[in-house]
Amino acid sequence: MKSPILSRLWPALAAALLAATAVEAQDLVGARAFVARLYAHYPIPDRKPMFEPLGKDATSVFDASLLHLIREDTRLAGGEVGALDSDPLCECQDDSGMTSQITDVHVDGPMRAKATVVLRFSAASPPEIVEHTLDLVEVAGHWRIHDIHTKDTPSLRDYLAQSNQTQIKANQAHKR
Repeated sequence: MKSPILSRLWPALAAALLAATAVEAQDLVGARAFVARLYAHYPIPDRKPMFEPLGKDATSVFDASLLHLIREDTRLAGGEVGALDSDPLCECQDDSGMTSQITDVHVDGPMRAKATVVLRFSAASPPEIVEHTLDLVEVAGHWRIHDIHTKDTPSLRDYLAQSNQTQIKANQAHKR
């Protein structure tokens, strides 16, 4: 025997499920496209305009909180190289021979996604393979990187926050 309440609720539940699935699918397509656009810049060509993820292009790459940590690292370094001494998208200073492959993108919550990118550096001797996991957030309808995880740097956010605090304490001690 069918419940009259369930009979009336079923179409609404099915519609809500389909709508949620459509939104998630759209989020995945957008997140994957964002990551593909980022890594399409590598290896960085000699021609202009040059992609500068830590410079002029930073606001289209990182969310505000991660960008603040990056810029604070630069400020605290006082003209020297800070804790962030390489391009965080490839964890490299030389992207010669680098190729990338997006191996996974999945929704990780409302307006959040995770993407895994495998980078191959064929010009390195021996050739290197590095895996990056990007925590993505949607900001005003655009995807941005909230954190980057690698084998050597489990959390770029944590690394920069800790380094910045250490540098602030060192600067305060030096002033005394």
